[in-house]
Amino acid sequence: FNIFFSEIHSIWQNGSVIEVIECDDVIQRTYDYKGEFPKFVEGRGGTAFDPVFNYINSNRNIKYDGCIYLTDGYAYEPEIKPRCKVFWVITPDGEVGPHLKYGRVVKIKN
Repeated sequence: FNIFFSEIHSIWQNGSVIEVIECDDVIQRTYDYKGEFPKFVEGRGGTAFDPVFNYINSNRNIKYDGCIYLTDGYAYEPEIKPRCKVFWVITPDGEVGPHLKYGRVVKIKN
């Protein structure tokens, strides 16, 4: 969690606008990252990727350059293709596999 948000913070410091979408099997909350790590993250468990991709696709007024998706990877293959590239960040105890589509995958080491 801290490793992930450290990287998000660096991207934000370089001038990127970052929207955080917290999701398990439904979107729990969304907010713009403003330079502070969240004190807690809603959700956890019962992961589904499609709610986030549906959210991205339905917000036509926002141009998403990409989606950085932190997950353990334990979910079904998404049925919805997002309108941007995906960079999957898999937790150290997570699962990498062909179900992680539409972009690149990296697994965080212990």
